[in-house]
Amino acid sequence: MAMSKSLGSVRVIGGNLRGTRVPVEHAIGLRPTSDRVKETLFNWLSLDIEGARCLDLFAGTGALGIESLSRGASTVTFVEKNQVLGSAISTLLTSLGISKAEVYLQDSINYIKSCDAQFDIIFLDPPFKSNLLLPSLELIAKRNLRPNGMVYVEFLKNDVELPKEWRKLKVGSTKSMQYSLLKMG
Repeated sequence: MAMSKSLGSVRVIGGNLRGTRVPVEHAIGLRPTSDRVKETLFNWLSLDIEGARCLDLFAGTGALGIESLSRGASTVTFVEKNQVLGSAISTLLTSLGISKAEVYLQDSINYIKSCDAQFDIIFLDPPFKSNLLLPSLELIAKRNLRPNGMVYVEFLKNDVELPKEWRKLKVGSTKSMQYSLLKMG
């Protein structure tokens, strides 16, 4: 059986791991967040990331969670159901000597249904056209978001109408997608 081949890498753009390469494994629907979008996101989070408990749901490459650790998050929980992607995250964390992270190889919806932990910042970037964003937001609001916590979302432009109970703190867009930082209320 052939080994999985990395399709390249994305880089950590700030913090103590700046310049570290995060491998991008082949997986259908995998869309690593671009450096430009990451830079915008972490500028938005600059006053909140230090000491934060983060959840990287639908983790993919794990780049958003690793960027968070690089910038001072106290812990990051990665959830990814694709075995190859989840194993790549675990391998990278081990090689970097990062112990303040956990990787769960399971379905993200099942994870948040069974998880009692609460998080300060949640990265929510399910595969486009999967219809998982809104159910995930609903579950997160009930169980997993600390008071005053924030959720970062990415979705195709004109594809999702965010529920009214979520306030958009920040909004950005690229040619094809929108990204927002949300808070309840």
